[in-house]
Amino acid sequence: MKIVDYRPLLVRRFARPEHQPTPPGFLGGWVGSLVDGILTHRVSGRPRAGAGPLLVSVGNLALGGTGKTPVVMALARDLAASGIKGAVLTRGYGSSLVGPLIVQPQNHMAGDEARMMADRLADLSWPVIQARNRPLGLDFIRHLPAQPELILLEDAHQTGGLARHLDLLILDSWHICRENGEDLLEPVTGPVFPLGPWRETARGSKRASALIIEGGPCPPVKSRSGQPVFSFSRSVELRQVQGQVKEEDEQRWALVSGIARPHRFEASAHQCLNQPIVLSLRCRDHAVYSNNLLVKILREMDSTGATALVTTVKDWIKLATLWRDPRPVLVLDMDLVWEKSNALNQWLVERLENSGQIVD
Repeated sequence: MKIVDYRPLLVRRFARPEHQPTPPGFLGGWVGSLVDGILTHRVSGRPRAGAGPLLVSVGNLALGGTGKTPVVMALARDLAASGIKGAVLTRGYGSSLVGPLIVQPQNHMAGDEARMMADRLADLSWPVIQARNRPLGLDFIRHLPAQPELILLEDAHQTGGLARHLDLLILDSWHICRENGEDLLEPVTGPVFPLGPWRETARGSKRASALIIEGGPCPPVKSRSGQPVFSFSRSVELRQVQGQVKEEDEQRWALVSGIARPHRFEASAHQCLNQPIVLSLRCRDHAVYSNNLLVKILREMDSTGATALVTTVKDWIKLATLWRDPRPVLVLDMDLVWEKSNALNQWLVERLENSGQIVD
């Protein structure tokens, strides 16, 4: 498989699949302590009880690719199924729109992940609000006609000036230690950016109300700090969005992705396809598909003899109106499956009920 990587060199180095948390060293330790101190000062406090909807942030410690958007969408669907009225507040990374605004899936100016969430949650009456300034976005939501009981704050673990009731933290790396006959989870990180691919050190996990991991069966039920631990896995399938591909048709597949971790997408595509993948084009996360980039992509597909394309849902949101090539296109669709069905949903509903935020 030919790999064409359009991402900046620094991004490629930090996104290597073999990259593991490493000791930060003296300089890395100093930078990490500085970042921790700044965030501890900026990100603190809780809203007073009963003051508006329950605010729940979903974030991580690593730079991208940990599954924040799928977790937010899964939580929204689970909570809606429990009868909870809610909304999603996102920054809309990569968008030039300042907001706040209610995101429509067809709004090409909105953020790609914001549009994807708006599309997936359209049948739930859970609006997706994009606002570069989150406090302004929260104020916007509070003036909507239908008042939510709960607001999911996407990618907000490091957001200052926005007090929330609960912080859910998705871990990228951890190890399991055994204490007093019990397996306990401990978050692990390495050097923080620009020395490494981390937003902050593992000390940032102390601010979390609960931890989320993508792991195998029987994960620890709590961390060394006593936080509950919830686990999920990913279920993927291919969905046709352009043209027709029959199982008996011989195809030479090309992959296009503009995500933080293309290696994971490529591995999933290999599992789903039973025919050769001849090309993988790795664009930067939240890629803007200009005419120049599209020409490069099609040129590479022609040169490798690719007869069909597989891309991500997030990328097809942007490519759909621009793509003029007649070759079949499939998207790799992913569903998130909780290790213990509804455990996190029930935990959130219980806290909502005990908070006095539920609207009768």
